[in-house]
Amino acid sequence: MKITLGIIKTSKNLSKLDEVLEGINDNIENVHEIIYTGNEEDLEGADFEFKALNLDTDNKAVLRNAIIENAEGDYILWIDNFTVLEFDMLSDILEEMEDADDIDIFHPNVVYRDIYGNDIVKKGSDIYKKEKNILLTLSPEDFIPEFGILTKKETLEKLGKFDENYKDYEFYNFLYQNIEKLKLKFLEFNVILIYLINTFIDTSYRSKALREALKKHDLKEVFLNLSWKENENLALATAYTNIGDIIYKYHDLYNTSEYYRKALISFYNKHTLYKLILTYLNMGIFNEAKNMVNNLEGFSEEERKILYEDIERVEKLIHNIEEAINQGQIQEIFELVNEISEVYKGAPFYNILGVLEFYGGNLENAYKFFYKSALLNPLNEDVIHNLTSLANQLGKQEDVKNLFKRIFE
Repeated sequence: MKITLGIIKTSKNLSKLDEVLEGINDNIENVHEIIYTGNEEDLEGADFEFKALNLDTDNKAVLRNAIIENAEGDYILWIDNFTVLEFDMLSDILEEMEDADDIDIFHPNVVYRDIYGNDIVKKGSDIYKKEKNILLTLSPEDFIPEFGILTKKETLEKLGKFDENYKDYEFYNFLYQNIEKLKLKFLEFNVILIYLINTFIDTSYRSKALREALKKHDLKEVFLNLSWKENENLALATAYTNIGDIIYKYHDLYNTSEYYRKALISFYNKHTLYKLILTYLNMGIFNEAKNMVNNLEGFSEEERKILYEDIERVEKLIHNIEEAINQGQIQEIFELVNEISEVYKGAPFYNILGVLEFYGGNLENAYKFFYKSALLNPLNEDVIHNLTSLANQLGKQEDVKNLFKRIFE
């Protein structure tokens, strides 16, 4: 049984490479070959043989597929330049594999370490022959890591490899699309360490993958615990609200609002209506949010007043910052930005940060802020103008075009 170790270069940041190489050395005797998607120079400190593919792309699906095409092993162990394997991990896995010919993916526990050195422990769970439970979570990334996993090469080839339209969420989209054909085994006694270095993640891929997965399944299959027979409209509203909550977490507020509206059409309730108002607030659609507050049902006059005043306060702060920018009042701008950042980080806020970075000559940072603002509200003309104009300067027109395509499809 041959194992290919596939190392995906997910970042130019190689600060954790020494630890990564140490983890590889601790398991090298059970590795048939090592394939690295980057350049030979990156791993010049390695004392093992490897094949470098010299690929220059941030599309992880393209990188994974290239490894599959070059791999000689029966299984592929996936890591990136921030994944550290525990000592002798592969020896343990090989023992687990002896009576597990039907398993397509082996997955361990994981410790995520952030840039401040804080550890987040994610314990896995055994879902063998209950793989569909991944779909029920609506957030597979919370339960299975994308690296430190071992996959059967034959399965990947049979199911069409990884969809290159999901360059930042390719593994989880693969799970969503194929979960009924897969068998997973939890490596209960294995733990990997993954450093969280990237502070800019395009979560629109996550929203798109979830929405596409839901098209394949009846909501009654996904939300098994809802009372569909007793009150189908209420169950529908609850399901739509839960989906909206997940997509909200992915910052795709346009589609969040779509699901909250569906929920309210199915069964009007104060809980979802309040969430829709907050969604409009964070999109920066202040007038719509205030109009909804004025027509609230089920809220007291005091509740309406507090909510309306909160929206107006944020709207006024945003307006004051924009006025300060127009008048070049630098000191006032930063004071107002600091003030609003404590209570509000909606689309207009990130647009303002983008403008400030642009005037400061930091075009890459400006692009990231405009991109985040467009993800939060892809309907705002100022945001669209700022993002597309800068994308033209930076040669990122296709990235922006595809962002809007993912949101609106």
